[in-house]
Amino acid sequence: MLDAAEQRKMAILGELARTRSVTVSDLSGRFGVSRVSIRHDLEDLEGRGLLRRIRGGAITVPQTMQAWSYSEKMQMRREQKARIGRAAGAMVRDGDVIIMDSGTTVVQVARHMPQEILAGGNLTVITSSMPIVRELGAWKAVHLIVLGGVYLPQHDVVVGPQAVANLAQLHANRMFLGADGLSVQSGATTGTVLDAEVDRASVMASEQVVCVADSSKIGRQGLAAVVPLSELDVLITDDGAPDDFVERVRGLGVEVRVV
Repeated sequence: MLDAAEQRKMAILGELARTRSVTVSDLSGRFGVSRVSIRHDLEDLEGRGLLRRIRGGAITVPQTMQAWSYSEKMQMRREQKARIGRAAGAMVRDGDVIIMDSGTTVVQVARHMPQEILAGGNLTVITSSMPIVRELGAWKAVHLIVLGGVYLPQHDVVVGPQAVANLAQLHANRMFLGADGLSVQSGATTGTVLDAEVDRASVMASEQVVCVADSSKIGRQGLAAVVPLSELDVLITDDGAPDDFVERVRGLGVEVRVV
């Protein structure tokens, strides 16, 4: 259960998601707390990389706005993502508890899970991704746990302190992690600090981390770091991945599957 201060911060993030900017005076009146308390809230959220303070208030972090919409990303490199999704989906076993990230390649994992497992009534899926909810929600036998928090319509995902707090109380045997960038130097990265915060909590809650990312992500770096590559258990990518990158990642002790 989040305390009053964390609930207020979550509401501030929700307001930012809608309006892109907030003022200390408006927030003070809305929540019935002092301006000093609001300033402390904004300081804390800025320290987490979730907003940028300005004189008299705060604005969203500009870099968190992605250049491509989610629907546009779904159409990019569809064949490669489908092959990756098919290989990753085959890893799902009866009785699994899995966490599914919000990436478009992770949606392909959901689409390629064995139907007998989806229909078997013994699979639990934890997610903050609305596309994953829509993909698996039709399977009445799947036990679907949807994380709470602030909904970001531009990314079709739920984020924020409440989602992180939910994950702290859960345990999964496998996580499917997407990425906006993969590099030996920066690890797996994503385009928003909000997503990265939920992803890191998901990694902590999982016994095994399976990263699913097409080869166009290799050598790129997103805004926010999730985990070093050495903390991945499995990386599934397509045959466009450079050989030297694949060998370096295998040298870190990661199982790399090229499909």
